[in-house]
Amino acid sequence: MRFSLIGFGVSNKSVMKFILTHKMGDVFVSEKGQIDQESMEILLKNEVEYEENGHTFKAADADIVVYSPSVRPDSTILEMARSRGAKTMGELEFAYEYALNDATVVAITGSNGKTTTTSIVDHILTTAKIKHFTGGNIGIPAIEGRGESIVILEVSSFQLMGCDNFYPHIGSVLNISANHLDWHKSMEEYVSAKMKLSNADLFLYNADDQFIPEGSGIKVSKKLGDVCIEEREFWIDGQHFSLEGSRLFGFHNTYNAAFAATICELIGVQPESIEEGLRTFSPLPHRQERIAEIEGVVYINDSKSTTSESTLVALRNFNDVIVIIGGRPKEKRYEKLANGIHEKAKFAIIMGDMIPMMEDLLKDFPHKVVDSVEEAVRIARTVARKGDVVLFSPAATSFDMFKNYKERGEAFKRVVLNGEIDS
Repeated sequence: MRFSLIGFGVSNKSVMKFILTHKMGDVFVSEKGQIDQESMEILLKNEVEYEENGHTFKAADADIVVYSPSVRPDSTILEMARSRGAKTMGELEFAYEYALNDATVVAITGSNGKTTTTSIVDHILTTAKIKHFTGGNIGIPAIEGRGESIVILEVSSFQLMGCDNFYPHIGSVLNISANHLDWHKSMEEYVSAKMKLSNADLFLYNADDQFIPEGSGIKVSKKLGDVCIEEREFWIDGQHFSLEGSRLFGFHNTYNAAFAATICELIGVQPESIEEGLRTFSPLPHRQERIAEIEGVVYINDSKSTTSESTLVALRNFNDVIVIIGGRPKEKRYEKLANGIHEKAKFAIIMGDMIPMMEDLLKDFPHKVVDSVEEAVRIARTVARKGDVVLFSPAATSFDMFKNYKERGEAFKRVVLNGEIDS
């Protein structure tokens, strides 16, 4: 059997390793860009044929074509492969079909909070001493599982676009808001990709979300739901759970915790283990991370916020905010973000490629345009007064100035922590 891998990033490197280890057939790698030296060494070591700087008919000449999440299913090379009789699938579906078919698979998606929710589930299962594998979009390819009977996967819309036959035991959609519309052709396509998880045996979804269609499944809601939530507590089948004493704060994290706890209960985790896991979970960095209090001003690193909706969620948790936004926009319109800043902030600082889009929207609001994180923090310090919050929540990607949101968040932390700290 001949396999063709379109794209040679982290996930397809693991797919190649799996195919070769299990002697499933020959592999051909096709990369649209130039293959880096480290990747080239992997290919040469395994004697794998490859091409770079574009896809040719060779990439379509296969029995099975596995494509990276960044490759659209309707791309020319995949259409060509299908016309020649090849079966095409994303790396997530490949893992599901060939490596995870005997496992209880849990898939978690959402425009915001999916990494946090997946990490809470992972922590609760670890606390309960239940053997499992956690991977997917969270950083470890799904194919890297080692036969664990329980598999927890964070999945993205990109990955789900590559799935036609992915039916997890539990599918969870936390929320949907405009995101990745620079890649998806429309909001409808984006929603459709997320909603593929509604085909799970058990579907768990946020019934309060305007973009999630009403359907058959387990509803999480602050109104009428199978899982009922309030500010820092929730109920699952009458069982009460509280986040008092937990380091999770903000209403968005009550949703995340409720989803995680429900998933764990469906798997069979006892309530006391769920409660202990929620109490001992440490929030992930770059997600509304409190990094310092300097002269009575609290500094929050929310670099992971790459959409207007995630920044709006963060703004709702604070008052008297000096908000720092900016980066490479993922959205076409930012009126909603501007309205949220008017409502919850006292001052805005704008940087990066977002400046032309946001400056006009904030022309009647106190704001400053800056060229760097260093300048943004310096301006924030001159504006902030005791009791204020400086919120670094960009609402855009980092790619205009940084490699990724982590590098961006670390830069913010480093600049803030250069000062005298009382934290």
